[in-house]
Amino acid sequence: MTLLTSEQTACRISKSISWLNHSRQTGDGPPYLKIGHQVRYRVEDVDNWLASKTRTRVWQFENGEAA
Repeated sequence: MTLLTSEQTACRISKSISWLNHSRQTGDGPPYLKIGHQVRYRVEDVDNWLASKTRTRVWQFENGEAA
């Protein structure tokens, strides 16, 4: 299992470290591990989170229909 730091993860997903830090509070970002005082991200979790953001059109909703 490969673990990434916040800095490595932010770079991997093309976001800032501050966005990543904020996303841990809002739940918008990739799943993370808290090991003592350190935050780490599993590569698999980050890649799965990125894959879940894939869209095929602008107005794609969860049920697959536009409102």
